[in-house]
Amino acid sequence: MSALLTKEQLENFALQGLSYADDHVSDPFSIKDVSERLGISYSYFYHNFAFHMGEPFWHYVKRHRLELAAGLLRHSGYNIGEIGEHCGYATTAAFSKAFKQHFKESPKDFRRILILPNEKRTLQITETITAAIGSEAFHGLFNYDRCEKIKLPDSILYYSFISRGQNPVAEMIARMNFYQGLFKKMQTLYDVPQSRIITGTLDAVPVTDYEKLSMFAGLLVPTTAIAAHIQLQHNHGYLMTKRISGGYYLKLPVPMDFATAGIPMYNFISMNCKEGIFKMSGNHFFISLDTSKYSEIYIPLLKKHY
Repeated sequence: MSALLTKEQLENFALQGLSYADDHVSDPFSIKDVSERLGISYSYFYHNFAFHMGEPFWHYVKRHRLELAAGLLRHSGYNIGEIGEHCGYATTAAFSKAFKQHFKESPKDFRRILILPNEKRTLQITETITAAIGSEAFHGLFNYDRCEKIKLPDSILYYSFISRGQNPVAEMIARMNFYQGLFKKMQTLYDVPQSRIITGTLDAVPVTDYEKLSMFAGLLVPTTAIAAHIQLQHNHGYLMTKRISGGYYLKLPVPMDFATAGIPMYNFISMNCKEGIFKMSGNHFFISLDTSKYSEIYIPLLKKHY
C-alpha cells in the first residue's frame, strides 16, 4: 500500500488517527476501531502513526487525555472524578493513578501548582514570535467587562492541522493566510454564513510541551446545517472533524490579529480562572477570525457561570 500513496496521504492517515483520539477523548475505543474507520489494517496504521507522530498511538492517546485532564484541573470547576470521566477514565482511582505516574503529582497537588513546568517556557517562546506591540495596549482590551455571554449551538469543526512539531506557532503564522482563504471559499460555496473560521490547538496550553502542540484552522458549522455537512463530508474527506458542544461562551472581541491575541488571551483565561471569576467547561477555547486586524475569542463556560 505504501508504494501507492504519497507522503502527504500517509501523513494524513496518522493525523486522522490523532484527530479521532481527540474527538473520542472520553470514549472507550481501540486501535482497531481507528484503523477500520480509516479503511486500513491494524498493523499498517500502528506503524504509520508511530513513524509520522514520533510515538506509538496508544502512548499519544494516554498522554493527550492526561494533558487535557491537567488543563481541566487548571481552568475548570469540575471535581477530580468528573475530570477523570471527561478524559476517559472509568474510576477516580484509575485516573489518579495514571495522572500521578505521568506528572509525578496527584491531581489534587497538581491543582495547587501556581506556575506549571511548561508555562513560562511556552509563553516566552510564543511572545518572542508574536511580539508586535507593547503589553500596555492590551490592558484595557482583555477585560472581563468587555465580554459578552452568548449561546453557541452544537457544531462540527472541519479543520486542518496547520502546524505541529518543532515550532508550531511560527508555522501557524506563516500558513494561516492560505487556510483562512480556503475556509472563506467554503463558507461561500456551501452557503453557511452562520459558520465561523476559527483557530486554536487540540492540546492543553501550557501543559503540553511546546514542540508537541497541534495548531489548527477550520470551519465551525452548526449541526443544523445539514446540506453543508453533506457537501463538506463528500468533497473534503481529507479534513479532520471534531464535535464542539454548544452552550454558553464568553465572547471577547479584540482589534488585533490572532497571533497578537494569543498570549494575552491565555493570560486573561488563566488569571480569571485562578480568581474564580469564571471557570471553563472544557479546553476548547478558540479564536474566531474575521479580518486580519480583528478577532473574537470564545471561552466555554461552566454551567454555574452562565
